[in-house]
Amino acid sequence: MSHNSIDYKDWLINQKRLPDKNSSEAKEFFEFHKKLALEGFNMNGVFINPFLYWHLNMWHTDVDTIDEKGYISQKYINPPLRDNEWVITGAIHEANVQKKGLAIGGIRRAAKSTYEASYIGWGASYDENSQNVISGLNAPDIKLITDKLDKGLNFLPWYYKWDRVEDNWKTQVTLGIKSKGGERYPYSYILIRNLDEGNNEEAIAGTKPRKLIIDEGAKGDFLAALAAAIPGFTTPYGWGCSPIVTFTGGDATKFNDAKRLFFDCEAFNFLEFPDKRVPGRKHGLFIGHEYRLEGKVDSSLGEYLDEPELRHVKMQVSNPEKANKITDDNLVKAKKSSDRKAYLKEKMYYPKEVDDIFLNEDTNIFDIDSAKRQLVRLHSVGRTGTPVKLILTETGVIHEFTDKLPISNFPIKPDDNKDAPIVIYEFPIESPPYGLYVIGTDPYRQGKSKYSDSLGTLYVYKRMHNILSEKFQDMMVASFAARPDKKDNWEEQARLLTKFYNARNLCENDEISFIDYMKAKGESHYLEAQPQWLKEIVPNSEVKRDFGIHRSSDKIINFLHNLLIEYCKEVLYEEKDANGNVIKVVTGMSRIVDPLLLEEMIHYNEDGNFDRIVAFELALAQAKKLDPILGKINDKPDSRIQQLGKKSTKPTLFGEVARPFYTKQRSKIFT
Repeated sequence: MSHNSIDYKDWLINQKRLPDKNSSEAKEFFEFHKKLALEGFNMNGVFINPFLYWHLNMWHTDVDTIDEKGYISQKYINPPLRDNEWVITGAIHEANVQKKGLAIGGIRRAAKSTYEASYIGWGASYDENSQNVISGLNAPDIKLITDKLDKGLNFLPWYYKWDRVEDNWKTQVTLGIKSKGGERYPYSYILIRNLDEGNNEEAIAGTKPRKLIIDEGAKGDFLAALAAAIPGFTTPYGWGCSPIVTFTGGDATKFNDAKRLFFDCEAFNFLEFPDKRVPGRKHGLFIGHEYRLEGKVDSSLGEYLDEPELRHVKMQVSNPEKANKITDDNLVKAKKSSDRKAYLKEKMYYPKEVDDIFLNEDTNIFDIDSAKRQLVRLHSVGRTGTPVKLILTETGVIHEFTDKLPISNFPIKPDDNKDAPIVIYEFPIESPPYGLYVIGTDPYRQGKSKYSDSLGTLYVYKRMHNILSEKFQDMMVASFAARPDKKDNWEEQARLLTKFYNARNLCENDEISFIDYMKAKGESHYLEAQPQWLKEIVPNSEVKRDFGIHRSSDKIINFLHNLLIEYCKEVLYEEKDANGNVIKVVTGMSRIVDPLLLEEMIHYNEDGNFDRIVAFELALAQAKKLDPILGKINDKPDSRIQQLGKKSTKPTLFGEVARPFYTKQRSKIFT
């Protein structure tokens, strides 16, 4: 038999008996199959990658089976061949070939921990003197893998099975030979490292891994630990290890590092794959809802690859129609039950879109589906808003168009330019009266790592008000989210933006440097005093500050969140057919024209920095509390509201300011 072309009948799993220890053919037999598991081979012209061969032939796992009476049980046997195995092991092989890492994110019950245990077992069993590192964000998740690995090593064919020279599954297991005389001869090492939700950044530092997994990467920060490990496997010829980072939908509680890696693989030397839904978008390996267990049908490798000569190789493959129906039916049931958590769990556990991985059922309080639809609408329209820089002259504040672009990523990436411009969606009217425009401001802190991703954020919000018979809608008209190297630059642009719109500015006062900046400039009259309505929410609060609002109470935070939730749910426009049936509804979500605010709402949780949400909620609070004082017109929305959400090849909402970003000119607005 040639090693370059092997028939399926020659696979190890298809041998009726294996040579025993006394057999003269044992060494040749097992070394032959070891070579297949190290180099791979061709079968009828199709390449079978080495890890796939190891996994299906040498490894064991618990597999659901059903007997002739219909009883379901589990057997500890070789894994079956499924499209899951084909795709995942193929990606792992490609990462090894290209000397890159691999990030895998997707559904529950994709046998993730089984792959991880098998991968480490593969390296420890065949790679002499190798370090094979299992790391995770917490001890229970790590134990799931080490338990599978411990058992799997015990069930290897006898020829590949090593003694345990050291057997401590909390820190290190050493495989090798123990002689009858007590001597110990190490062969390879399995290292176990707990990243402790990101607090142990040096956990992998100092190791020299040949195999490395980081399990449940969306449960905490791991990029610093990965960076500390990279010197240990960097060689003059590229990476000597292909680190594998895995995470599943529903576990994305602290997802910033996972999302940053997954959507910017190239920057981290990780393998990237094209998005199936969004042209030009790339990310890590996404295992979506179509790979769910219940969506499988019996088939063959030949049918899967359209290779007739391989139709005798049994395989379970995903049936898209079946998987879609199961997923959609479950989503409908969950939605009807009014149990929002159950609905979100189904979306996260079996994600249809890659972004669904990073949802969180415990803390995401916003209408994710509606926010995602609006985000798609904005992307289809193209860029909305005009980037500008504000300048103070002797006659007033003027704007200058700029080539700078607003920040486009959430969470922000390390190499993103944070010196972003103001974005104008609608310029202020001539000599705007005080109170027409309000601002919510969330300044940023400097000097502490926990605030390194925080941005200084403002939203200018135009209240609905009747001025000379002209009606204006309740929505944002400008935004500013940035973090320049010099905070004075941010504070000056924030000050000028406030003057530009003659706005009443409600600022979060947990960080008072912007308030102090405005006072030092003699412009504290733009700052809103600490609102009296705070006492309605927290009557016994002892917090007393001259300006702004504090968010130190859960009641205040919940009040602000509810303002945004209700704002997005408000029905703005209904279209009915001839029979009076509602055929189209436009809600308040359509008024949000900043795509990054929508991103924050989609991925909101209680642990991350969500500066845009904070700032916009403050703007809403300011507007809401001014309505009974200055008046508000509740009338039919103007024609622009009916256009919200309609697809177009160019911006239609604020067409009057949809100028090219590269235009250079100055324009005086008011004196």
